[in-house]
Amino acid sequence: MKNEIKNPEQTTFYICREDDMFKVTAYGVVEPNQQMQTGQPIMDTYLNETEWENKLLESGVTLEEENNEYNS
Repeated sequence: MKNEIKNPEQTTFYICREDDMFKVTAYGVVEPNQQMQTGQPIMDTYLNETEWENKLLESGVTLEEENNEYNS
């Protein structure tokens, strides 16, 4: 089964995982005019960027501010 975000009403941040141990396999952002699909079995979505960043930090992922890109 594929998880997807398709033309969300507002900017949506996501974190994908293979299992419940919160090992992040992908993360990013989808703008209202965009869509994305993943084959990862678990995808969590966030509407609040700070909450999303905090969840990434909890799992050991830090965003690089210099390039301002969300996808790993």
